[in-house]
Amino acid sequence: MRSSKAKYLLVTVLIFIGISLSAKKDSQLEDDLNKIWPLVQTVKIEYDLVMVQLEMMEEGTKKEKFLLEYEAFVKNKYFDEVIKLNIRQGKLLLLLIHREIGRTPYDLLKEFLNLQRANFWQKFASFLGADLKGKYSAEKYPEIESIVQNLSNQEIHPYIPTN
Repeated sequence: MRSSKAKYLLVTVLIFIGISLSAKKDSQLEDDLNKIWPLVQTVKIEYDLVMVQLEMMEEGTKKEKFLLEYEAFVKNKYFDEVIKLNIRQGKLLLLLIHREIGRTPYDLLKEFLNLQRANFWQKFASFLGADLKGKYSAEKYPEIESIVQNLSNQEIHPYIPTN
């Protein structure tokens, strides 16, 4: 009798631990997405602004100069926010950039910087277990998609420029 009660108790405890860990994981995912969502939206806005600027410029040194200046601007303005992210949040940021823009961070680096720098950052990311070439799919990440849908319906995001 004691053996079956002990097994029942053990199974109950393991189920409880599994549920607790699952709830903690879901809560952690939601916290991470709440933290990076404003940054994702900011990236989307900055991307749109850059594309408009580039469309008005002719090919050549003027574009190259603009992109170098814009790179410096982005580093100065957003580096402090990005550096605060942990690796898990950084991976989510990379995926959501693809979701919001339709292009992977690798493709963006390749277009705006060059292939060598894109490859350098891809190697660096892979060292941290991330992938700049990763593509987002709502079917592949239903938990993320559900939370992001809720975030999309909110009106205000803390560090999106309001001017």
